Amino acid sequence: MLKILFPFVGDSVGGSHQSIIELQKELNKSNISSFIVVHKRGPLTLMLDDVNIKYIYFPINKLAGESPNFFSIMHAIITNFIVINQFIKNHGITMVHGNDLRVNLTWSLPTRLSKAFYLWHQRSLMSPSIFWKFSIILADHFVTISRYVHQSLPSNISESKKTLILNPFNTEKYYEQGSSKRWLEKLYSVPKNDILFGYIGRLVDWKNVDFLIKGFAEYAKKSSLLMHLIIVGTGDSKYMSTLKQLVRQLGVNNIVTFSGFNAEPNRVVSAFDLMVAPSNNEPFGRTLIEAMMQKTPVLASRGGGHSEIINDGSTGRLYVHNNIEDFINQCDSYRNDNKSTNEIISKANTLATLKYSSDRHSENIIKIYRQLLAV
Repeated sequence: MLKILFPFVGDSVGGSHQSIIELQKELNKSNISSFIVVHKRGPLTLMLDDVNIKYIYFPINKLAGESPNFFSIMHAIITNFIVINQFIKNHGITMVHGNDLRVNLTWSLPTRLSKAFYLWHQRSLMSPSIFWKFSIILADHFVTISRYVHQSLPSNISESKKTLILNPFNTEKYYEQGSSKRWLEKLYSVPKNDILFGYIGRLVDWKNVDFLIKGFAEYAKKSSLLMHLIIVGTGDSKYMSTLKQLVRQLGVNNIVTFSGFNAEPNRVVSAFDLMVAPSNNEPFGRTLIEAMMQKTPVLASRGGGHSEIINDGSTGRLYVHNNIEDFINQCDSYRNDNKSTNEIISKANTLATLKYSSDRHSENIIKIYRQLLAV
């Protein structure tokens, strides 16, 4: 019998967690047992508690990868080996499905040596390193979330051992923008009828939210429109402080809101008039798909996973990375051509609904589970 374990660190909430929650729903329909393990109490446990999803709190010593030093990584792997190996055996786990580099480095070796299978879900670019070279022996199979990520895997991993599977999304939940906007205006004390720009995601350096703030501030200065930027998410405390300082320096305190974590991202994004994804080399871009499904127009930096999701001018708009002038031009294109914007919204919604359904994703993942068990 299949019994799948999803271990998570727990110190953040992102696309990988949303994807696994959607996958779990589909696994339950297929009578496949699965559960989540969390190593640290924090944003993830708060979110899981909020949506009534059960998990096991399993504190362990320092995870591998929290320090980039080779000896620190090896020490963490060795220190946690016995307790993880025993946990797998005690719970009768047949498959561990890892979704984070720290988890993959910490769990893969004890899983393999316990005779359970290890599925390594690579959700970011895999950087060349000593572990990059030896990752092939740490996992039974690799899953990637985009062509961009897929191409970053070590060349010595055979095609039969890696699969590209697009992330899953709930295609059934749709929020009406008017009611969502009223809810959001009340929740965050945003002036009524302002044009809402939005960002949802982790607040870390490579997400490039500082550029979004600069671009938005410049656009707000040049435009006669009343607008507001809502930044949803948590992350690195130093980077968050830098962002808030930037908002003060640019004098846009009254039109930029940092909301922190919100447990209803689909409802939030449905309230936005424009969803912006400014990140550097984004592996995929989950929030873009969520926006498309809620019929919210999307604007993203050109490159990485964004260019795989958005057909520029057809299902969304792309701007030249870190180019404020082009950012403003693309914003104007949305505002000045309602017919084109409505066509983009419709095409994007159709594409997202057909291409990123949860059942298609789960079918592909379950197929890998069963193939590994049949070996």
